[in-house]
Amino acid sequence: MSLKSFAYRHRLPAKRAIALLARSLPAPARRRLLAVAERIAFSVTPQYQGETLPPIFEYWSGRFLAPNAQRLGIDSPESFFLDHIRRSATGANTPARVLSVGTGSCGMEIELAARLQAEGNAVRITCMDFNPALMRHAAAAAQERGVEALLTFEARDCNLPFELPGQDVVIVNQFFHHVTDLETFCRSLRRSLSPHGVLLSSDIIGRNGHQLWPDVETVVQEAWATLPANKRHDRHFNAALPRYRPIDHSAYSNEGVRAQDIVSCLLAEFDFELFYSFGAAIMPFVERRIGFNFDPQLAEDREWIDRMHAI
Repeated sequence: MSLKSFAYRHRLPAKRAIALLARSLPAPARRRLLAVAERIAFSVTPQYQGETLPPIFEYWSGRFLAPNAQRLGIDSPESFFLDHIRRSATGANTPARVLSVGTGSCGMEIELAARLQAEGNAVRITCMDFNPALMRHAAAAAQERGVEALLTFEARDCNLPFELPGQDVVIVNQFFHHVTDLETFCRSLRRSLSPHGVLLSSDIIGRNGHQLWPDVETVVQEAWATLPANKRHDRHFNAALPRYRPIDHSAYSNEGVRAQDIVSCLLAEFDFELFYSFGAAIMPFVERRIGFNFDPQLAEDREWIDRMHAI
C-alpha cells in the first residue's frame, strides 16, 4: 500500500486531532490551520471520489436522479460542461476561452480537452487551484495526454480577488463548498465572464459542514430506528450506532465551510438559468458512511431505498 493510500485509509485520527486543535485557536489561526489541512487532504484524496461511492448510490442515482436530469438535457456534470463548451466553440472566430476553478489535479479538464481536441474544437482551458503541487502534476498529465497546447495552469488562492476577463465558460465543479470568502469569489467569477458567458457548477449546497438540517435529521433518525444493526454500521466510527451521528466536516477542514451561503452569494452576482437540486433525508443512506450496508442486488434493500427516497 502506498503512503498516500495509507494516509487516506487512516484519516479519521487526523480529522479528530485537527478538530480538537481548531476549537482552541483564535479565528485567524483556525482558518490557516483548516486551509493547510485542506491542502494536505487534497494531496492524498482520490482524484475522482465517485469511484469510492457504494453500489447503492449507483442504483439510486440511476433510478431517480438520471431520468430527471436527462429531461433537463443533462447526462452527467461532465457532459453538461462539455456541451456548453462545444456551443461556445462552434462558429467562433477565436478559440473558446474556458476557466475551471478548484480543479485539483485536473483529471476532468484534461479529459474534456482530449474530447474537444479529437472533435476539432478550438478551445483554451485555464485550470486554477490553490495547490501548486497539483498544478505541476496536472501539467505533466496534460503533456502525457497530448493536450498541453489547450491547457494552462494557475496556482491561486480563490479567496483573494482575481480577474481573467473574457471567459466564455466558467466551471466550478464541487468547489464552492470549500471557499471561505464566497462574496469575493463570486465577484471574481463575474468579472472573469464575457458578456455572454455562462457559469456552470455542480456542487453541495446543504447545511454548513454537510450537517443535516434539523427537520431532515428528524426524518433520518426515525428511519434509522427501523434498521437492523447490520444496516446501522457507520464506516466513519466503525460501529453499529443506536442513532445516526451527523458530522460537522468543517470542524477539521474547509469541507462545507459555507455550504449554506452558496446560493445567496451566487444570486448577488448572477441570474440562474437552470437550477436542479436533490438530496435531503436519502443522502446518508446512499453515501460512503452507510451506503455500503445496502446491496442493490437485494430486493428488500432496493425497496427500502425507494421508500426513503419517496419521503
